[in-house]
Amino acid sequence: VNENFVQAVQARSEHDLRVGAAFTRFQTLRLQKTFDEFANGSQGVVSYGPCQFPTLGFVVERWARIETFIPEDFWYIDMSVKVNANG
Repeated sequence: VNENFVQAVQARSEHDLRVGAAFTRFQTLRLQKTFDEFANGSQGVVSYGPCQFPTLGFVVERWARIETFIPEDFWYIDMSVKVNANG
């Protein structure tokens, strides 16, 4: 195992966690002051994470493919081979 890769992954994970936590708090407090719907924390938090946007993109892309799916006929080939005793 390459220790540099291990440390890079751990650093990225720590960074994502810290940025996500800090920005979630920032935007939640900002929106609570700006919009009545968020007053007194009635709508909870507005979550942010660096991985949320790409993940949401994957989910939306998959949903769109399912929604536009057009079934097609397909066939199975069932075959049996008989070999005589001489090969």
